[in-house]
Amino acid sequence: MPEKQTRRRFLTAAGAGAATVLAGCTGDDTSTPGDGSDGGDATEGSGGETLQLMATGSIQTLDPINAKGSGAGYNQYNKSLMEFPNGQYPPEPAIAKGYEMSDDGLTYTFTLREGVKFHDGSELTAHDVVYSYRRLAESDNSRNRDDIIGDTLTLVHEKDASRNTPGDEETLSDVVPESLGVKAVDDYTFEMKLQSPFQYTLFQIAGGAFAIIPEGSVGDIEGYDGDYSYNEFFSTEGEGPAFAGAGPFQVDSWTKGTSLKLSAFEDYYGEAPKIDGITYTVVSDGNTRLSRFRNGNADILESIPTSSFNPDNVSIDTREGNREIGTYEFENGGTVNYGEIPSLRTEYIVFNTKEVPLAVRRAFAYAMNQHDIAENVYKGMGKPGYHITPPAPYPTFEDGQSGEESYDAHAENGAHSTTEFGADGYPYGYNETLLDEARAVMEEAGYGENNRFSVTATTISGNDGYRQMFTQLQPKLRSAYIDMEITEAEFGTIISQAISGDMQVFGLGDGMEYPGPQNFLRFLYGDSPSSQFTRWGAEGSNYTEKYRQTAMDAWKKNYAAEGTTQADHNKAFQTVEEMNWASVQELPFFHPNSQRFWHDGVNVEMYGVMENQTFDDVTLDR
Repeated sequence: MPEKQTRRRFLTAAGAGAATVLAGCTGDDTSTPGDGSDGGDATEGSGGETLQLMATGSIQTLDPINAKGSGAGYNQYNKSLMEFPNGQYPPEPAIAKGYEMSDDGLTYTFTLREGVKFHDGSELTAHDVVYSYRRLAESDNSRNRDDIIGDTLTLVHEKDASRNTPGDEETLSDVVPESLGVKAVDDYTFEMKLQSPFQYTLFQIAGGAFAIIPEGSVGDIEGYDGDYSYNEFFSTEGEGPAFAGAGPFQVDSWTKGTSLKLSAFEDYYGEAPKIDGITYTVVSDGNTRLSRFRNGNADILESIPTSSFNPDNVSIDTREGNREIGTYEFENGGTVNYGEIPSLRTEYIVFNTKEVPLAVRRAFAYAMNQHDIAENVYKGMGKPGYHITPPAPYPTFEDGQSGEESYDAHAENGAHSTTEFGADGYPYGYNETLLDEARAVMEEAGYGENNRFSVTATTISGNDGYRQMFTQLQPKLRSAYIDMEITEAEFGTIISQAISGDMQVFGLGDGMEYPGPQNFLRFLYGDSPSSQFTRWGAEGSNYTEKYRQTAMDAWKKNYAAEGTTQADHNKAFQTVEEMNWASVQELPFFHPNSQRFWHDGVNVEMYGVMENQTFDDVTLDR
């Protein structure tokens, strides 16, 4: 997918269970007659030299520090210091033309390209970078603060708790203004200082939250009155958009629930885009997206609804690293180009532990068979999920061992377990359903036929994979004294209710910003119960406190402490995974392969594992 499903936290430490750019970000069906959903003929030359794409949910914002699961097209109109060319890593310089790192790994000095223009015609300098990074850390509008002053990448900064009042911690920044370790050495030299070395620093700053906007655009940090009000800058009202990024395409118009229209930026610092523009149309329903694509009213389709996909119709012609490229033939005729790649992604169930007791969460785990879900819901297009960390970057403990081998060995038989809870492998049945155990754990907690537990599970609108997963669980849970209602909601609604603590159970997926376990596990070791979607540690369980303390000790002593080694880190990662098994705050079930379908005449390269891809090299020959 061109817009990576990236893990963007909705709060400073919004903890377990936030989502990603197109992680089924679905809204209401916005299709209209003539959009291709009625099965009619494709409109000849429907896009001209404009690439026609679809967003799966409302495009909520253009602000890089505020975009969480709602930033379709962000890497087309924005630009960061580093980038993943066609989704491949390691990251390469983008706005930066080079960098140096100090011997202690704490200071990064970037030399910027000269003559880089924003869409408003102004030149990008190091002062714009300082401003943009400060907004990420200091602005009360930032939902991605953890990316720059979190548990992994942590720039030097000072905090003042008095800046917040009780209850405000989730919305206000307590970072002391101008204390962030960033500096414009001169117009084309940017320096940043870290509190501790972080091996994935360049990966992190290649993400969309670190995109650069003009200095002083909005006045939401101290020292700036703002050239525009917040809503004025991040809008397309009036005579034209005030928003100015530095990407190859500029924003022409934007309607949250309908579309985003981009045009080629003539003064782009790189080679000018080969197409005139891009239009993202919001189409929330998966089958409608499929119909639009088949009728020629969309050029690229990022995955087919699982119920409509037939893996037997895939023909692979070439393999480029871990990318497979070939064709896909539809059941009733028609063949399109096809690409597939294992993603750095995990699908899982999120539990609000204050609302759903441990016994119920464990009954869910006993009732679930991840292998069965992978095969029968997702048709084998991925790997059964037993850990939050995907297989490829899973921590290893033996020389020559791959992440996937380590992942499987730990799940199957507890290899290199760090706690008693994981000594025998996945404790709820590896490739099996254990309904007797599900009933037993519920009965031990006082539940039974005359004392049943009722719960509401919410799936993202239009995500048939999540719905099928919950539907498969429903009768099994019923036999274990759990009555589960399944409902749907828009992605934004789910996240808002998860932030407020009003969501009981929901399905979600996260994609990695860098291939390291800490990308996900930094939200699972229990340090901030009140700000995590799972509220783990705030539910008052004696069991939870024991598990939580084990996870926090492992993280702080084996990962965060100075002088720790990669072997120490791997032990910490394994412990956090096992304590998630023990507490079932998040229940993983699948690691999908990412897919792309595109028509002949759309000359686009299949993206790499990081999935971020700009379309400046795309050509159209319809």
